[in-house]
Amino acid sequence: MNDYEACLQALDGLCQDPAVRERSFYPEFRRSWEALLKKAARSEERYFDADSPACITIPCAYGGLDFAFHLDQSKMADWYYQEVKRKKRVVFEPKRFKRSFSGKLSYHESVCHYDPALPESALEERDRNILAAAFPCIPAELYVVYGNKWVEKKVTPLSRSSVALFLIRTPFVPAFLLSPFEVCLYLFLMDCCILREDCGKVRDEDLKPLLHIFQPSPMLRIKGLL
Repeated sequence: MNDYEACLQALDGLCQDPAVRERSFYPEFRRSWEALLKKAARSEERYFDADSPACITIPCAYGGLDFAFHLDQSKMADWYYQEVKRKKRVVFEPKRFKRSFSGKLSYHESVCHYDPALPESALEERDRNILAAAFPCIPAELYVVYGNKWVEKKVTPLSRSSVALFLIRTPFVPAFLLSPFEVCLYLFLMDCCILREDCGKVRDEDLKPLLHIFQPSPMLRIKGLL
């Protein structure tokens, strides 16, 4: 069984979660995501070369599903510099992550994973920007997706308890993913997380517009998936 087949089989289990199944819009939610994921699984399109030095791989485990997302660091760098020129923060939010005495990073309740030994040979040493992104989990799992090797160099005697970096806004993370399937899977799992976190706190009519499938996510349209 390939990764796509395993993911599609896991969809049924994820949709059996009461936080998902008991929503008034459940039939539309499931039908829409199931159709999109199946369509994306049939696509052979790749937005970049997964064997490129600019590709970074992030593991994901959610709802019994194990999967890896692949992101294009070169595209992240390009988007970042385009945004700097515009001087308006839309994609990249400046944040300060807490740093423990042992070196662990966190943002609110979320742990931020990073690997200082990651080569990241496609990155230019003179820039040293650090970008992080959220991945499906409750609370969200954060990973440094650009600049792992520079995190510890940001620590100074005057600033040991925090690290300044940029957090990619969730709706824009799919812009850097490898394939139509990864784009759809990421947004589907994020929708599941939203439902689990907010069910019982937010009314269905207010919760529905928060979901990527009902907004609909600009990335689903930009990528030509809707």
